[in-house]
Amino acid sequence: MGIIGNIRKHSWLAVAIVGIAIIAFIIGDLTKNRGGIPDMGKINGVTVTPQHFNSLTDRMEAQMKQQQGVAQLPSDVEYRIREQVWQELIQQTLFNEEYERLGLSISPAELNDMYTGTFIHPTLRQQFTDPQTGQYNTQIIQYYVDNFDQLDTLQKASWVELEEYVQNDRLQQKYSALWSQALYMPKAIAEKMVEINSKSADARVAALSLQSINDSESEPTDADYQKYYNEHKAELRIREEYRHLEYIVFPIVPTNEDMAQIQSDVMKLWAEFQEMDTASNSDMAFFVNSESDRSYDSTFVASTSFAAPFDSLVAHTAVGKYIEPQIVGNQWMMGKVMAAQQRPDSLRARCIWILNGQASQSVSRTDEQAKSLADSVSMLLKSGKVSFENAVQEYSENKEGDGDMGWALDGGYGFLNEQIVNTPVGGIFTLQHPQKVGYMVVEVTGKTTPKQKYRVATITRNIVPSNATEKSVYNTANFFAGQNRTREAMISAAQEQNLAVRNQDIRLMDNTLGGIQNARSIVQWAYGDDVKAGEVADQVFPCDNVYVVCALSDVFPKGYLTLEQARPYIEQMVRLEKKGEVAMARAEEAVKAGKDVNSIAAKLGTVVDSMSHISFNDFYFGRYGMEPKVQAAVAAQAASGKTGFVGPVRGASGVYMVQIDNIVNNENGNDVSTIQRQQVQLAQQKLSMVLSLLVEKSKITDQRNKFF
Repeated sequence: MGIIGNIRKHSWLAVAIVGIAIIAFIIGDLTKNRGGIPDMGKINGVTVTPQHFNSLTDRMEAQMKQQQGVAQLPSDVEYRIREQVWQELIQQTLFNEEYERLGLSISPAELNDMYTGTFIHPTLRQQFTDPQTGQYNTQIIQYYVDNFDQLDTLQKASWVELEEYVQNDRLQQKYSALWSQALYMPKAIAEKMVEINSKSADARVAALSLQSINDSESEPTDADYQKYYNEHKAELRIREEYRHLEYIVFPIVPTNEDMAQIQSDVMKLWAEFQEMDTASNSDMAFFVNSESDRSYDSTFVASTSFAAPFDSLVAHTAVGKYIEPQIVGNQWMMGKVMAAQQRPDSLRARCIWILNGQASQSVSRTDEQAKSLADSVSMLLKSGKVSFENAVQEYSENKEGDGDMGWALDGGYGFLNEQIVNTPVGGIFTLQHPQKVGYMVVEVTGKTTPKQKYRVATITRNIVPSNATEKSVYNTANFFAGQNRTREAMISAAQEQNLAVRNQDIRLMDNTLGGIQNARSIVQWAYGDDVKAGEVADQVFPCDNVYVVCALSDVFPKGYLTLEQARPYIEQMVRLEKKGEVAMARAEEAVKAGKDVNSIAAKLGTVVDSMSHISFNDFYFGRYGMEPKVQAAVAAQAASGKTGFVGPVRGASGVYMVQIDNIVNNENGNDVSTIQRQQVQLAQQKLSMVLSLLVEKSKITDQRNKFF
């Protein structure tokens, strides 16, 4: 069990392994459509079945639940996991094809070397190095190899995931090494970079901002839109189909009648609550769980853990007294202070695990033997005949970290918590595990300074709309949708009724719509095979305390946007282009009279800035931000050693006129070989670009929308 704990304790590794080493389950028996069930999708002809996809997501969700200590993940987290699994499937399928095409593999000898040889994989070395000796422990590795069939399901899965991660990480390292060797910085370009970087300029700058150009004198024409579209069409390529929705939200909020009824119910409950004056903790817990929208919490907490005004009321209410109903946020809250104690905020302890045969088949001792050993170890520790560190190594099933369980918030130690709170620092106690799998010998090693905390029985009632109100809102939304069956009719009716029409671009596996969560059903409708642009959904969608009526405005298939589709997205840039033309014409006219930056600035109504050490290496052009075209023009003239006027130069946010007054030699400029090496190193960091290219060339069919 100590060995097994070694893997289980590294939850970060488990998450990393699931995210990266999902590989072995990817290219399996994925080629048949069983029983007429549609496929999740295909990746370059490799079929992803629902069974296979769900097995991967189930494993990742189980890991996440274990890491977070929850029984159920939020729906948005579940969708993110599904998306991550899909992207991992794509990545590994495409990379596996590349490995096979290039003949990349790992031989048995190389695999063995990564585990027990000279070039140990870093992840293995980090996980299986003894913290006491600093030595890599090959015995643990051999244990897993020799006893794999005896491991339980979770242990086997953890070990298999580790093996997959190590092997595939090595394959990716080989692929990256091959890819990086294909990169080269030509000497001629490096020489030009050295030349440009060898000098910088001190100069005066006059800038005519594009924002100074009035909209009225720079209104773009259809020809301007067409010109920009033609010049930037490559940037308007869609790599994943998306759809444009327009929708109207009908909020479900409590009416005045609802508020009055809720208050009446709360006051009746308040009277019943006060009748529990002599109730025991268990009876109070039963009552709260029966009547409250939030379960009974027996933990001790600081008053500041409650929202105002309840926090102040808790701090000023005596034990055994009640707190009258208050509106706190969107709920009514009442309470009774059950107890008050001085308690630490955080606790720390270390533990010796002594397990019995119920914990694992690999443990042979009975429960009586485990208890006897635990009692003996406790006596040895209390007598000082053995140190805790040595006892961990001698008796504990988990020998890592000297048994230290780390700091935890008060309440975070579960069934151990109260015993730790009530035991002084340095004290030792023995406790049986609730599942009767053995005993824990615990030493309390730390506590923060105690502070006043309270156990409060709180009853909450959420302020929510009544069923009648919800039905009324639904009927209103449903009537609106039924009367307006086209997008045009929906928008016209919304304008007449002063209803806001929202819009949103959505993709196949989105789960939200604007700020609305749990909007999956809307996305599924929008991607239905029979839904056409201009249609209004024939159903009203319930989402997060609202009803939604929506229309499919447009479909943007994979490929290039048409000019009409692109127009809303390029409008701002087209207007800036037009302002740039106007600004450039003004600057050129001002320059005709003479290339003196001060007189030009006066004519244009702008100011002159002094700037020093202007270089193409600079990330920003002073206060003007990123202006690479301007910096390049100045750097090119500075490299020639010439002072004088540069411009006008059209930049990203204005038109610039520059007077170079002085050339500065940059003594720390890099040589050609250094430039070449740096550029290659930068390129090597862009392995993600390779995946983008592989995806671009691949044929991927995504049908997950049919399942969830």
